[in-house]
Amino acid sequence: MRVGINCLDIDASSVGGVNSYALGLLEGFENVGNGHQFRIYASRANQHLFEQFRDRQNVDVVVVSDRLLDAKSSACRAALLARSKRFYGFTSNFLFRNIRALADAESDILYTPTVVLKWFNGRKPTVLSLHDIQQVHHPEFFSWARRLSREIRYGLSARYANYLQASSHFTKEDLLAHFRELSPDQIEVIPSGVTIEKFAAPSSGDVRDQYGLPERFLFFPAQLWPHKNHLTVLRALKQIETKHGLKIPLVLTGDKFPATPKTIFPFISDQSMGYVRYLGKVPSQDMIALYQKAAFMVTATLHESSSLPVLEAAAAGTPVIASRIPPIEELAQVLQLNLFAPLNAEELARLIFDLWNDQQTASAQASVNCQRISSYSWKNTARKYLQFFEKILNS
Repeated sequence: MRVGINCLDIDASSVGGVNSYALGLLEGFENVGNGHQFRIYASRANQHLFEQFRDRQNVDVVVVSDRLLDAKSSACRAALLARSKRFYGFTSNFLFRNIRALADAESDILYTPTVVLKWFNGRKPTVLSLHDIQQVHHPEFFSWARRLSREIRYGLSARYANYLQASSHFTKEDLLAHFRELSPDQIEVIPSGVTIEKFAAPSSGDVRDQYGLPERFLFFPAQLWPHKNHLTVLRALKQIETKHGLKIPLVLTGDKFPATPKTIFPFISDQSMGYVRYLGKVPSQDMIALYQKAAFMVTATLHESSSLPVLEAAAAGTPVIASRIPPIEELAQVLQLNLFAPLNAEELARLIFDLWNDQQTASAQASVNCQRISSYSWKNTARKYLQFFEKILNS
């Protein structure tokens, strides 16, 4: 089976979940895909992300040589202003016709891990990971331009992708409820994965010394998007300080964006929360070390398709405090997680305070998760994808 993987839209400057998902899955394909051939379509701007896959027996990296690729992508963004799905679809199909023809000629099936299709008239079966439709539930988190882009591009992608992958049953039902043209047999639920060996391997040096961190701390790895809900965690820690006189250190990582809530850093400053450290973007090895050294990983997200940080923390042997949303509740059917209502700072404060003073429970949870995380390896995820692809071709 020849599997084309369209990675043209992977942003080389991002360290977000879509990139982690795509690169982790590619590693899984490489490890379990004997007998299959994988062809990664990359751009000049992001080709360096795939260096590890060059010269592998079952993987080819094809760098699209179109020097106008960025200009064509910009033209497609401009086409959104017409507010017409038909016009946007025509523009994309015309501008990327040569790349589409190349991918069709070299693939039995074409998979796109980056949320939307690049073109909408492929000749071979297409599979798309349309990770979530957050804009439907939280339109307030998006500018009008991003809402327009999602409405048109997501709508076309759901219509013209032959099949979709969802990381949770919640996401599948959400897609079916919003895109009425979809049928249940078009959407395959395949959980996200994690590179267990990478997060379980002992890190060299002590990241706490490197960044001047205390012995014990909470770790909140998340881009500073509104839906990550940083303020609830900050309010909970402030309540603990006020009620118990305990200042529990918190370490934040992740990029800032124009949409980053303007309340995060003023709250930290106004409330004199000097025990909160923001490290920004850190190298991947440092991220792994922060997971491993943290007393707990905390995530307060309001909306996700799954949760890579939960899986990464479990693989690193770190207990998890997470928001009680449906995709994370699905993970909690396998992993031992400590859940709270995502906007309830009081409940979170009680949970953090109790767990902070109960290291025995935390250690036991981490031990159980280290045993159970194997079911979420990228190898297992890749196998499920290949079974799905073969089912599609055989049908």
